[in-house]
Amino acid sequence: MVPIDQLERILDVLPDWIAAEARAVKDSLEEIALDIGRIPHYWCGAPPVVAGSQPFSEADLANIQAKLSSRYQVSFREDGRVGIGGTLHRISAIKDRYKSLAGLTIRLARVVEGVADPIMPYLLQADGVLIIGPPGVGKTTFLRDVVRQYAQQIGPKVVVVDTSNEIGGEGLVPHPTLGSARRLQVPTPNYAIGETFQIMLARTYLEALANHGPQVIVGDEVGYPEDVAVVETIGKRGIKGIVTVHGRTLRDVLENPVLWPLIGRPDLPGRRRQGRPVFSMALEVRGKGRFAVYPDLAEAIDTLLQGGQPEPVILGAAEGKPRYSFERYRKLVQAAREGSLPSLFIEGMLLDYFVLSQAARYALGDSGALEALERAYQLQETASAL
Repeated sequence: MVPIDQLERILDVLPDWIAAEARAVKDSLEEIALDIGRIPHYWCGAPPVVAGSQPFSEADLANIQAKLSSRYQVSFREDGRVGIGGTLHRISAIKDRYKSLAGLTIRLARVVEGVADPIMPYLLQADGVLIIGPPGVGKTTFLRDVVRQYAQQIGPKVVVVDTSNEIGGEGLVPHPTLGSARRLQVPTPNYAIGETFQIMLARTYLEALANHGPQVIVGDEVGYPEDVAVVETIGKRGIKGIVTVHGRTLRDVLENPVLWPLIGRPDLPGRRRQGRPVFSMALEVRGKGRFAVYPDLAEAIDTLLQGGQPEPVILGAAEGKPRYSFERYRKLVQAAREGSLPSLFIEGMLLDYFVLSQAARYALGDSGALEALERAYQLQETASAL
């Protein structure tokens, strides 16, 4: 498991006993649930949930608020969230009916460089990508790596609209994982003059489009009529949009009327599209590192409208994936030596340099290099199939 990014900065604001319990399961820890008067629970990605040793108290909650304020000068926003500048961790509030804090949900972030490698050959050729997945499957982690890899190629021409600061983290300076991509935060609305979060989000997309000359605009959790309308506009102005939406499958998007403008405004009774989708490709995130790709989104929507089931391209890690010996990669290494691999980037390096460096690691006795060679192998295979 990839280590939690800047773990001690988030544990620093927790009571000592909770921090100690979190450290005990840090290798797999993803989320901490804290409710006043109840035992803490530590979610480690799969059942069973790890239970704490004693109830979380009002004093513990007050202690966390005081540390956030004194050490990081932050407090909970109107959306019930707070973060620590320079990190990707998220603390979300649970409130009672009187809007008083009653508990916290703490999401711990990992930076997983290379998670988007199997998909990048498709992304680089697509005219916009719709990323679909439910909460908790790694959409945002995947999206950060997509931003990082695009930024390696076109730098500040990648503009991120950070809906709730989950892509680039809290604070004025975005997290280093975004590289040279630029990040726009969504301003807090002034409700007194009729502003809403949805209006401010849509304005931020328009600002990104009009003011910063992007070639790629990236957004997370598109789902309001206002931001859907602007994303539709972006796609029809020749700008590549890469956005995520909630859902498990492409069929869920088809059954969500708010999202219809993004997929060609389907006419369900007539079993046809009324226009072309904003994106040329769709991608389902089916789990951490597991993806289903629909390279032709229009064709996939048409198949669904006709009652069929489009066949996606399955990429990434599979359950029970076999371990391979170095023999599997000899031809790959030889191609790298000859400089005949595709000019693709993986973890910040050209593919041939990456393969040679991993082969050297293996020759020095590091068996973990085989996993890296497998990622390179899959990337090369995907590129060859296109």
